[in-house]
Amino acid sequence: MTTRAEKDNDVQAGRSGPVDHGVYVYGILNQRQRLPEELPSVGDQEAAVKLVSHGELSALVSEVELVRPLGIREDLLAHERVLDTLAADTAVIPMRFGAVVSSVDAVVDELLAPHHDHFEAMLSELAGSVQYTIRGRYADSAHIREVVAEEPAVQELRETLRGVPEEAGYAERLRLGELVNQAVVRKREADTEELITSVSSTVLATNPHQVPAEDDAVDVAFLVDRDQVPQFEQAVDELGERWDRRINLRLIGPLAPYDFLPEV
Repeated sequence: MTTRAEKDNDVQAGRSGPVDHGVYVYGILNQRQRLPEELPSVGDQEAAVKLVSHGELSALVSEVELVRPLGIREDLLAHERVLDTLAADTAVIPMRFGAVVSSVDAVVDELLAPHHDHFEAMLSELAGSVQYTIRGRYADSAHIREVVAEEPAVQELRETLRGVPEEAGYAERLRLGELVNQAVVRKREADTEELITSVSSTVLATNPHQVPAEDDAVDVAFLVDRDQVPQFEQAVDELGERWDRRINLRLIGPLAPYDFLPEV
C-alpha cells in the first residue's frame, strides 16, 4: 500500500545529513483540535503526541531523538496504541512504523500538503468504520481429535500402524502426517468461513490471515460499521458459545484500519 510504504519512504527522504532528532509521524486523520490524554510516544515516553494540521487534515506526531534505531517492542506498542486510541472514535490512516521527518514544517510540506486530496479521499472512504480482529485457537488439540474421528483414511492408516515399529513404518507415518495436515488445513478453512458467515450481516469487509501456529484456528480482520459494533460483538459472543471448549476466540479492537486502507 503506497500510503504505508512508498509515501513513508518519500517522507523520510526529506531528511538530509546526520541529525539527532526528528518528528515521528503516527498517522493522518481529519482535522481536530484536541487529543486524548496520556498517549504514549515512540522513542521517548516523555515526548507529547501532538497535532500538526493543514487544510482539512491533521497528522499525529511527536518529537523523537534519533540516538538509537527505532524498533524495540515498546516503540511498536506505542505506535499502535496511539493509532488504536484515535481509531476508537474517528477514521485514521496509519503510517508505517518508523516514519520520521526532519521537522514539523516537513510534516506539512512533504506529507500533508502534497498528498492532501489523496488522504482526504481515503478518510472519506473509512468514515464511520473501525477494524476489529478475531483470533482463535483450538482448545486441547480439538482439531486433531476431530480429524481422527472424521477422516476414514486417517483412521485406516492409524490402525495399520498400530503396533508397527517406527523404523518399519516410516513411509506410512509420513503419509499419515500429510493426511492429517491436509485435513487440518481444510478444517481451518471451514472454520474461517463459518466465522465470516456468522458476522457477515454486521461487517463491511473481511481480510483473512494465515495462522502461524499449529493450534491456531482462525485469524480474520473485519471492517465494521461503528453503528453495528454492538451487533457484531453479539454475533461473536454467540459463535464463541457454539465453539465453547472447541475454539477459544479473542476479539481485538477497536483498531486502526491496518488491513483496509483504500486504494484511491
